[in-house]
Amino acid sequence: MADTRTLSFEQAVSATIIADVQISPDGRQIAYVTTSASKEAEMPSMAIWLVDADGGKPRRLTTSDAADNSPRWSPDGTRIAFMSDRKERGKSQVYVMSLSGGEAVRLTDSKGPTTAIQWSPDGKRLASTAMPEEDEAEKKRRDERNDHKIIDDKPLLAGLYVIDVPDDAAILEVDDYPEAKRISPENLHVGVQGGRGFDWAPDGNGFAAVVTPTPKAHYGFAPDLVTFDLDGEMKTLGNFEGLLATPAWSPDGSTIGFMGCEDVTPSFFSLRTIPAGGGESTVMVPKYEASFGSVQWLPDGGQVVTTVEQGERRTIGVVDPEAKTVKPLFDGPDSPGTSNLFSLSADGNRVAFIHADATSYGDLYVAEAGGTARKLTDLNPWLREVDFGEIREISWTSTDGLKIQGLLILPVGYQEGTRYPTLLHIHGGPCGAWTITPFAGWHDWGQFMAQRGYAVLMPNPRGSSGRGSEFLCGITKCYGEPDWDDLMTGVDHLIDEGIADPDQLVVGGWSGGGFLTNWTVTHTDRFKAAVSGAGIANWVSFQGTADVRSVFDGYLGRVDEEPETHWRLSPIRSIKHASTPTLILYGEQDDRVPPSQGFEMYEGLKSRGVETQLVLYPREPHGLQERKHMLDLLERVTNWYDRHLGRSS
Repeated sequence: MADTRTLSFEQAVSATIIADVQISPDGRQIAYVTTSASKEAEMPSMAIWLVDADGGKPRRLTTSDAADNSPRWSPDGTRIAFMSDRKERGKSQVYVMSLSGGEAVRLTDSKGPTTAIQWSPDGKRLASTAMPEEDEAEKKRRDERNDHKIIDDKPLLAGLYVIDVPDDAAILEVDDYPEAKRISPENLHVGVQGGRGFDWAPDGNGFAAVVTPTPKAHYGFAPDLVTFDLDGEMKTLGNFEGLLATPAWSPDGSTIGFMGCEDVTPSFFSLRTIPAGGGESTVMVPKYEASFGSVQWLPDGGQVVTTVEQGERRTIGVVDPEAKTVKPLFDGPDSPGTSNLFSLSADGNRVAFIHADATSYGDLYVAEAGGTARKLTDLNPWLREVDFGEIREISWTSTDGLKIQGLLILPVGYQEGTRYPTLLHIHGGPCGAWTITPFAGWHDWGQFMAQRGYAVLMPNPRGSSGRGSEFLCGITKCYGEPDWDDLMTGVDHLIDEGIADPDQLVVGGWSGGGFLTNWTVTHTDRFKAAVSGAGIANWVSFQGTADVRSVFDGYLGRVDEEPETHWRLSPIRSIKHASTPTLILYGEQDDRVPPSQGFEMYEGLKSRGVETQLVLYPREPHGLQERKHMLDLLERVTNWYDRHLGRSS
């Protein structure tokens, strides 16, 4: 391995990634946002770029050191609205920039940060969601150290607002902002777990929106879908589990499409429609063995474009709700991988999107409907100087005969017939999946291990996305049992294939992967070392402390009604059987899987005399964001595995 051209941790966490993509209405230009895979300072930096869809050198539109993001084309394609915190870091406002030249003009003076924006269909108004400012009395009380906290009291709720945008925003005086009209009531939060929580009606006279009592994820995984008129009159269309992305109004205004559960949690990632005036919601393609993402309607209103995840690949597809069919929107890219963040031209004939593959963190591509994808950027060219382990799509048979799929990363320099130390790398969720990417980040360690001479098994056990609702629901009230069999039979398969050394096995993962790592070390001694990141140890205490109680009510039943199920599936219940040295990692501000879960596992292992270490990363939520923390984590993980396999240099 001495001659291996390795990817350094510093390179990986400093890589440039694309955070947003927006194609112009005429399809001729594409605005996109770049940022770093980690942040060095308290606040991230982001920049907006512009590139011709026919190719050429991209040019940078914004040059501040702030977070310039969310570019949105005006319907006539002459202006771009965007969000930026250049005036006050951490508090984004709305700006507009003319493509004919001139400085960006600020349009809002929100007390709290703006969270999303969208032009009206006629281009005369902008809608946005924005958070309020903390109450002055609350700030004063905190400054005076009279700072008791009442949980869930006075939550900060994002409201939906509309402003008129002058044809020439440059005429606005400094600090003279268009008046913002509030549309949503003050007692509801407008937003989704990922993306914009509202969509203009095609006639510009109202909105479809996603609302919850508070921003807490407990509510966000089962929000209400509503409509508003411009006077703020609200009509509730229903409560929908799994409504996690922006709803989309059909071009004729008759229907709203959205992503939601096919049935109940955890049957996530199906596509649904509902009459805009109210009525019964239907699934576009029932029982389809894939997982879908956000929805964009084609201009004819008969089909929608969405991401389609099947197995270990994600593409862009066209769904016909009437014919119940799913087809590719275009051919390519040549390399299999993960496509997302797509944007359609106004006529639906051209799409811009991001595509990552086995050796790319993601570049900008464009394609015509029915055509072939073309690459427009080359964001991290230094990746071509790195030796990557070969990624193979594999499958095996679980204990009950079910076919399980996953990915195998072979060690760099792999020689057939040689057995290698092997990492069982478990994804989170549990409704996530491994789809082809470089696997070289703070929580996906595959290529780092492959460059150290490890084979890496990355299974997608039952409960994963990419194979439809029945597969997602295959762990209901048994999370950690049949899916763990899927993992163990995958390891057995690699041993049978002569790839994995049965005496040199390690295991690890983050979130749901951390839970299954905890389950593994309390149910077998076949692994020499484990890394559990943000993993659940005790489902009973978890449901009383985490912010997603409603989600795991769907997986395990209500804890107050079925405590026996929760305890049966808790790794801590079997801690007396643990013997595997286990590194435990958490973000100290993690509300999704509170660090108290890590303390339970840590103290349990210590009480049994098992080698363990618990590391907390200050300020970090469920996913790490800060560069030095990412670097520390990667060093700890790789050293932990190497040391316990006797491979330390």
